[in-house]
Amino acid sequence: MNQRGVTLIELIIVMVIIAIGAVLTTPNISGWLTNYRLRSATRDVASTLRLAQLKAISTNTSYQVFFDTVHDSYILQYLDTLGTPVGEGGTQTLPTGVKFNTTFPLNITTFSPNSMATDGNITLNNTKGTTKTVRLLGSTGRIRIE
Repeated sequence: MNQRGVTLIELIIVMVIIAIGAVLTTPNISGWLTNYRLRSATRDVASTLRLAQLKAISTNTSYQVFFDTVHDSYILQYLDTLGTPVGEGGTQTLPTGVKFNTTFPLNITTFSPNSMATDGNITLNNTKGTTKTVRLLGSTGRIRIE
C-alpha cells in the first residue's frame, strides 16, 4: 500500500474548510467596500473641484461645479460670455450607498480666474454613518479633505 494520492474524505474536508473561510470573510469585505466607495467618491469630488480651479485659471473663464443632491451627482461647467453654465464632460454619479450635502448657495461653487471660489463644504456619508468632508476656502481656493 505505497500509493500516493488524496482520498475523497480528505478532499471534502479541505472544501469544507475553504467554504467556512469564505463565509467568515464575506462580512468584512462588504464593510470594507462601503468605506472604500466613500473614500473614492471623496477623492473624485475633490479632484473635480481642483480641475475646475485649474481650468478657471488657465482659460481665464469662470468655472463652477453643480451638485445635484437629489440624484447624487455633480457636473463641471464653465460660464459662457452671457454667464450661462455650459456642461464640460459628463455628469459624475456617486457610488452606490454614498450621499452628499453641500453648504454652497444653490449647491453651486464657482471658481474665478483669480483662483478665488465660493466658501463651503461638501459632506459625504455612507450607509454605515461614516462621514468625509471636502472643505473649500474661498479666499484662497484651497481644497482640503477631512
